[in-house]
Amino acid sequence: MNIFKSLYCYELKKILQKKIVWITAIVVAVTFVISVVADMVGTYYVDGVAVDTYYHMYQTDRTYRQALDGRVIDQTLLEEMKAGYDKLPAGVEKYSLTEEYNIYARPYSAIFNWVKNMTGMYTAEALTWTADEADMYARHENYLKESWKAELLTDEEKEFWQQKESELTLPVTYKFCDGYDKLMSLHYTVGIISLAAMAICMAGIFTEEHTRKTDQLILCSRYGREKLYWAKLAAGVSFSALLSIFYIGVSFLSVFVLHGLDGFTAPFRLLNAGYSYDLTVGEAILIMYGMIVAACIVTGVFTMVLSEWVESNIGALSIVVGMIILSMFVNMPEHNRFIYQLWNYLPSNFVAVWSIFSKQTVSVFGKIFTAWQAVPVMYMMAAVVLMMLGRVAYVKYQVKGR
Repeated sequence: MNIFKSLYCYELKKILQKKIVWITAIVVAVTFVISVVADMVGTYYVDGVAVDTYYHMYQTDRTYRQALDGRVIDQTLLEEMKAGYDKLPAGVEKYSLTEEYNIYARPYSAIFNWVKNMTGMYTAEALTWTADEADMYARHENYLKESWKAELLTDEEKEFWQQKESELTLPVTYKFCDGYDKLMSLHYTVGIISLAAMAICMAGIFTEEHTRKTDQLILCSRYGREKLYWAKLAAGVSFSALLSIFYIGVSFLSVFVLHGLDGFTAPFRLLNAGYSYDLTVGEAILIMYGMIVAACIVTGVFTMVLSEWVESNIGALSIVVGMIILSMFVNMPEHNRFIYQLWNYLPSNFVAVWSIFSKQTVSVFGKIFTAWQAVPVMYMMAAVVLMMLGRVAYVKYQVKGR
């Protein structure tokens, strides 16, 4: 055990001493900070005329959302919201620039947008809609059923989500949760860039001995064929987890400094009206960013093993980054359920909110699991298989072509 600990610490130290690791960590962290503050910088123009600054616009809307905090979205609030929007001038396409909007409707824009998300109504339809709490939830139920049909859910899944929907508290209470809303919109960016960073940092762990021509010496040493392999993997997995947590920490800190911590206990349907699982906003955000950590670990293992199989850090890096880019532009047909789900469960696809909170489930021995419950277990199993395959390549490796 002491030998393994020494090897593990040495391998982890080697990773931390690489310049590319520190450069990648700093550049990516700065990128995340810029992503958080970017939408508050600059001036908003309409037809070439400066209307307002983005920062002031955010502060104004933030004040209105905070004023709504704790209010139940019931008939009273819906009527207030609709009364404000009824004052908009007729026939004006860009109504958000009118005085009537800014005085009467804008204070209720958060509720107006949520009603659209709950019911699937377009803006034009929502503007002419008669405020009715019962009608809104009836429309919501129809909207859910249509979405279940579009996602090709089985009868068993429909029954599962219908049960989950019945467990939610109605009517919904609005809570101010700007910080978590921002984290949700930032999530995909953090996930994709973190995976690419993981590939960059992990690609050279096994190949550096081949590059430096020290592999013969290592492979014939006492611990070179077995313990060193597992020590390298353990160091790589630990670093992958720590680096992803560091990136998440930078993102969380940047967001909470600007937007605050309010809203952890808000119902998740305020941010994702079509998802019927009983989650708070805070729980959903922790699940989402936890999936990034899991995706980074399995990507790190895959990159390390692949680099040993292809005997090239550049080759492994190119393949992994190529797969990440490919997943961003290629979609699988939904009618082939198995392939479609498998494709969405790839790490580069599963860092997307719509994949994590997909309504397509995984059934095991008659028990239904959501994607965010099942995929981490799949990743764990995949990581074990990859490690064993990597061990085969590492143990049997012989120096060739010298």
